[in-house]
Amino acid sequence: MTAVPSTLKPAPIPIQELTPPRLIAPAGACDCHMHIFEPRFPPRRNTPYPPPVATVADYTRGIRDRLGLSRAVVIQSVTHGADNGNLVAALEAFEGTARGVAVVESDIPDSELQRLTDAGVRGIRFEMNNGILSLDSLEEIAARIAPFGWHIDLQIDGRKLPELTDRLLSLPCPVILDHYGKFIDALPVDHPAVQAVLALLASGNGWVKLTAPYAGRHRRPAPWPELVPIARAYLETAPTRVVWGSEWPQSMLPMLGEPVPDHALLLDLLLDYTTDEGALALILRDNPAELYDFPEAAA
Repeated sequence: MTAVPSTLKPAPIPIQELTPPRLIAPAGACDCHMHIFEPRFPPRRNTPYPPPVATVADYTRGIRDRLGLSRAVVIQSVTHGADNGNLVAALEAFEGTARGVAVVESDIPDSELQRLTDAGVRGIRFEMNNGILSLDSLEEIAARIAPFGWHIDLQIDGRKLPELTDRLLSLPCPVILDHYGKFIDALPVDHPAVQAVLALLASGNGWVKLTAPYAGRHRRPAPWPELVPIARAYLETAPTRVVWGSEWPQSMLPMLGEPVPDHALLLDLLLDYTTDEGALALILRDNPAELYDFPEAAA
């Protein structure tokens, strides 16, 4: 790939207070949305932001061990485009305790889908800001990946979900929505966009990630109380279709001049949504094991 332009220098990972979380994660708990940026894999020429240096060793020390997690899902960043070399190398380094979500071109051959499956990839990313795939290819890609047991990981302005609901419900593979649905605005539960997510969850084929509570609402401080009724509605509707992720290392926030939240606080947000140990085990262990095809035995 083309070398990083001289104006794009890797940014350091922000240092955080090492406070322990209040939530004690169950054995086999999974972080379902994080990124790895190994410096030996340069970003694409038109990268939307310079990636930090964020290695598997950094993540293991700073997040997985600290929060008591066992598994991770590495999400291919838009900075690397459809070159999944960084992703595959990260999955190898995790030695079977991680799965991946790739970014691909629409004409990817089946042989490459199989290679990525063998490497641990279980989903494909549709990212509507600086991504590779457009919604025009949604049905075609879904049909291609369904035989491989993959899902679609969709990040989109959640206010557009009502107009997409019928299409998403008709897909032959699961769909998971990033960032609580990424509504941008603080919406009530009865808003059509939130109701669209609830319809997807109720179908059994839709999932949602409780990740990046600050997404689209950067000026609102933690702990983002406007999301509490929404998250509770998700759990009431489909407790087996909700997962959690840290979004480490929060590459965009420093660029926006925003502080990086303590990841222990991000995990502890779950306690605002439920204190039921069974529900927490579903969110952190059982639901990820199903969606990402982890072994049943806890890691």
